[in-house]
Amino acid sequence: MRSLIPGLIGAFALALPTFGYSEFPPTGCDPIEQLSSVPLGWTQQEEPPDDTLIQFRLAVTQENAAVFEQKVLDLSTPGHSNYGQHMKRDQVKQILKPPFHVSEAILSWLDREGISKTSVQDQGDWINFAISVAQAEKLLQTKFYYFSNSVGNDRIIRTLQYCVPHKISPYVHMIQPTTRFRQPQPDNNHITNVEFSLRPPDDCFSTVNCSRTITPACIRKIYNMGDATATPDPRNKLGISGYLDQYARYSDFDLFLKWYAPQLSGTSFAVASINGGLNLQNSSRKSIEASLDVQYAISLSNATSIFYSTKGRAPMVPDLDLPNINENSNEPYLDQLHHLLGVSDEDLPAVLTTSYGENERTVPEKYASTVCNLFAQLGARGVSVIFASGDSGAGSSCQSNDGKNTTRFDPIFPATCPFVTSVGGTHGTDPEYAVSFSSGGFSDRYPRPAYQDDVVSRFLNQLGNRWDGLYNPAGRGFPDVAAQSGDFQVVDKGEVAHTSGTSAAAPVFAAIISILNSMRLAEGKPVLGFLNPLLYALKGAGFNDIVTGVSEGCKGTSRSSGLPTPHVPGAGWNATVGWDPVTGLGTPDFAALAKLVKDL
Repeated sequence: MRSLIPGLIGAFALALPTFGYSEFPPTGCDPIEQLSSVPLGWTQQEEPPDDTLIQFRLAVTQENAAVFEQKVLDLSTPGHSNYGQHMKRDQVKQILKPPFHVSEAILSWLDREGISKTSVQDQGDWINFAISVAQAEKLLQTKFYYFSNSVGNDRIIRTLQYCVPHKISPYVHMIQPTTRFRQPQPDNNHITNVEFSLRPPDDCFSTVNCSRTITPACIRKIYNMGDATATPDPRNKLGISGYLDQYARYSDFDLFLKWYAPQLSGTSFAVASINGGLNLQNSSRKSIEASLDVQYAISLSNATSIFYSTKGRAPMVPDLDLPNINENSNEPYLDQLHHLLGVSDEDLPAVLTTSYGENERTVPEKYASTVCNLFAQLGARGVSVIFASGDSGAGSSCQSNDGKNTTRFDPIFPATCPFVTSVGGTHGTDPEYAVSFSSGGFSDRYPRPAYQDDVVSRFLNQLGNRWDGLYNPAGRGFPDVAAQSGDFQVVDKGEVAHTSGTSAAAPVFAAIISILNSMRLAEGKPVLGFLNPLLYALKGAGFNDIVTGVSEGCKGTSRSSGLPTPHVPGAGWNATVGWDPVTGLGTPDFAALAKLVKDL
C-alpha cells in the first residue's frame, strides 16, 4: 500500500561543513537532518554553556502510515461502509503507537546516554526529553552554537546537522529543535492591495456592486446561501488560525457586525493561546489577516468560533522569494497541531481554516511530511482542514533551491498536502472568473491521490506538453475548490480596509462547510470531516465550474523579495471546463451542496 506522504530523504545533498567535527557523520552514525550552510540572515557565534537545557521533541517513524492513511480515506469516502465513522483521540493514538521494540530501542538509547528517565516523556509517536547542551552534543554527535539575527535581536541555540546510531536511525524521523531556524520578525502573508477608509459604504447590504467589491451580503448572493447560518453547537466549532503576531480585535469584530451583519450583534469568539500566543487587543500592529478571517468566517456561518493564537516560527530553507531569514514567514504548524491533537474530542473544532502558506520547497522535507501526517490525524477525527492556495499564481521565485537553480513552478505548502482542502481565488460575477494571483499547480513532494486522479488526468490530457519540465505531472494537484478573493471589505483598527487574496477565499469556504455540518448534525448525522474524497466524488455537482481567467507567474521578479528570478513568458494555468489548477472544481453553490450532503 502506497502512502500519500512519501518517505523523504534529507533535504540537502550538498557538501556539508565540518561544523566542529573532522568528519560528519562519524562512523556508525546515520544523519537525520543536514543543512548545507547557516541560513541567510543568521550568524554563527560562540558555543553555549554546557549546562544550558534544551527541550527536544523526537518524531518516531510511523511504520503503518499507509494503513492509517487508508483508514482516513475510507471514513471520508461516500459509499464506503465506514463513511462518517470518525475516530476518537485514543483510537488515533493507538493506531499510530509504534511497536514496543521501537519505543524500547529509543528509550534504551536515551538511557544508555545518561538521560534521566524523569526528563523523558513517552507519548507514543513522539518522545520528548530535556537535556543539557553537553548531553545533546554527545547524543546527536554534533556541535551546538548560538546563532544571532541582528534585525530581530534574536539569539538561539541550533546546529546544522545531527545523526543517531545506525541501529536507531530507522526509528527516528526527526528531532527538533536542531536545524530549525525560526524567524524573529516576519512581515509577509497572502494579503494584497490593502486600502483604508474611515467609514463603510453607505449601503453595506447592497449587492449591486458585488462584481467590484465584496461584503457578506455579496457572498450570500453569489453562492446562493440565502439567510442560512449554522446553529451554534459545541460539536461544530469553527477554528481560525492566527499566526505572525496578528490579533483578532473584539472592537473591530463588533464594528464589522454592526455595519455588515447586525443580526449577529452580540456574537463573539474565543481566543486560545498556543505556545505563548498572545491576545493583544490594544496592539498597534495592523491585523488585516486576522480581521478578515474572523469577520467573514463568523458573519457568514454564526458558528461557535475559536481564534487560535500561535506564537513561534517554523523552519525554512531559503529561496529567491525568501532569501533572507529576516523575511521568513513560515508558520508554526507543528505547535498548533500538537495542541489540537492533544485536546479532547469534545474540544476539537469541526472545521479549521488557515490563510497562510509558503513555497513548498522552502519547508524542510521531514518537517513538512510530519505536518502533513498531523493534518491526516485531524481528518481522522472529523476535522475539515481548509487552507488558502496562495497568491503567487504558477509561481514567483520559479527556481529550485537545491543548488541546481532549476527553473520550476512554485507549489505552495500546506495547500499541496493531500489531507487538506485548498481554496483558490475568483472575482467578479456574470461571469465569475479566476484571479491571476490564484496559486495552483502540482506538488513536487506528494503523489497525486486516487480521489482526484480522473479529473486531474483529464486536465493534463488537455494540457499536452505545455510547461513540460516546469512541474510534476504525477504530483497532487491543487487547489481543490475556489471562492471569491478580490476586494473584500474588512474592519481593522476601526477603519474599513479593502483587501484581496486567497486568504479571503478560505474563511468563506470554511463558513459554508460549518453551515453544512450544522444541517447534518440537526438530522443526527456526523460532520463532514476530511472533505476531498467527497468533493471529487460529486463530479462537479454542487459547484459552479469556472471556465474564464488565467493565473500568472514567473515574471522575472520575486513578488516577495523583489529579487530577479527566472522569467517564463506566458507562465500560468487556464481555467477550463472541469478541474483546473487555478480554481479546482469551482466555487460552491450552497443550495445545491446542502441537498447533496443532507442525503449522504
